Amino acid sequence: MKLLPWLAVTIPACPLLVEVFPDPTDVPDQDGEFVEVRLDATFRADTLTLLMDGKAAVRVPYPEGNRLVLVHDSAFCPVRENVACAVFKESLPNSRESIWRLEAGTCMDSVLVPASKAGKAYQRRSETDDWEFTAATPGFANAGYELGIADCGVGILRVVPEETSTEVVNFRVDGQLEGCDSTRVYVGWQDLSAGTEASDTLAVSGNFDFEIASRGSVHLNVLLPEDEYPLNNEIDTLLVVPGKSPLVISEVHHCPQEPVPEWVEVFNASRVAVPLSQVRLCGRGGALGGSGDSIFPLQAILLTRDSLELRRQVGFPDVRIVQVALGYLNNTGGSLALCYGGQVIDSVTWDKGTAVCPAGFSPLTGSSENTPGFVRKAGDKTEAPFTVTLSSRVVRARGVPLRVRVEGEGEVQVRLLDSASREVWNAVVQASSPQWIDVPVQRLGSRGVNYVAARQGDYEKVVGIVLRP
Repeated sequence: MKLLPWLAVTIPACPLLVEVFPDPTDVPDQDGEFVEVRLDATFRADTLTLLMDGKAAVRVPYPEGNRLVLVHDSAFCPVRENVACAVFKESLPNSRESIWRLEAGTCMDSVLVPASKAGKAYQRRSETDDWEFTAATPGFANAGYELGIADCGVGILRVVPEETSTEVVNFRVDGQLEGCDSTRVYVGWQDLSAGTEASDTLAVSGNFDFEIASRGSVHLNVLLPEDEYPLNNEIDTLLVVPGKSPLVISEVHHCPQEPVPEWVEVFNASRVAVPLSQVRLCGRGGALGGSGDSIFPLQAILLTRDSLELRRQVGFPDVRIVQVALGYLNNTGGSLALCYGGQVIDSVTWDKGTAVCPAGFSPLTGSSENTPGFVRKAGDKTEAPFTVTLSSRVVRARGVPLRVRVEGEGEVQVRLLDSASREVWNAVVQASSPQWIDVPVQRLGSRGVNYVAARQGDYEKVVGIVLRP
């Protein structure tokens, strides 16, 4: 069904309704709903009025700029040059049709919005009366649908990893411009294993390519100059060495003892912070954090649908817990995948033989585990951040003192634990220190089994020792 032809179609200078978003999925409706109007600098009127189903939704002085975005709360106004914002209170229907009408001076425009599709915006195509559901672009011109939009973006980016040696990986990156013939491209990357970063600016025409040599996976950022459609101006992605993801699922509790809620642990095995705004459990809710949130090097976070109850059950405050739409995990067999943007970077499966309920398990080692917020072993998927060498695993009360050497790229805390796992001594080993240090197990330990624990971030290696008479 189409409405009567619009006067706005025959007068390009008139404001046009271009996008309606009635049913967001990753945020509450009141946070995500919006209506967008495209403006023209050559047109002027005293006021602009928008009506929904015949009732006035908002009436504002005719705005400056080239976009007007209606949101429910000014806190969600897009902060962009030439984009005006107004607040409206009516909720957008998402299970029935609705009619929006625009009035400004002699200009009128209208659209029949059908029952919505979850997570999709209703987007106008060109200056016709054809609309379709697509991804939402609040406050941005959509070059794929609107005419006369200045756009230069990255159309295709292909990455091929080539192992040049046992310690170096070479990534070859091929790209192609879309919407323009030439521009300058900023390229920045971080070697997630070495913790180093580099950048370059390239003058490119049509296709472009470059190479990155690293010790492991890479965080890559490709950026073009901002234009009217900036959503294709940046690529933020991980170049992952197969089997060596910087972020891994390090523990899964798919059938814990009541009242503990199900939870999943994610560990940053790299040497740099990774932004959480791009990380999610594939197919299970939204991102794990906002634009300023990161998971720090060697840090573990717990994901659960009931963060309050899990915090109560964990019992100590220094473990980071994130509430996500985890759903329910299958007790007898299932799978989880971790995504960065649209890319799967790690996955795990389990069945009846993986772990006996209510025990959890570590995908890194394949064994039962219940250490929320601590990663005990690196496993094949990750690289241990340091090595621990003991002079002996058996110490006599009047024999040679126990010594330990820890080698790594950062400070490591070394602790002596007695047979009840109580800390009785600790010391800090500086980065890149090759020296042996004495551990006073003969003076402070207990007869029988004791433990030496070395920790950096949330990664901890524990080694058992025996103190004999």
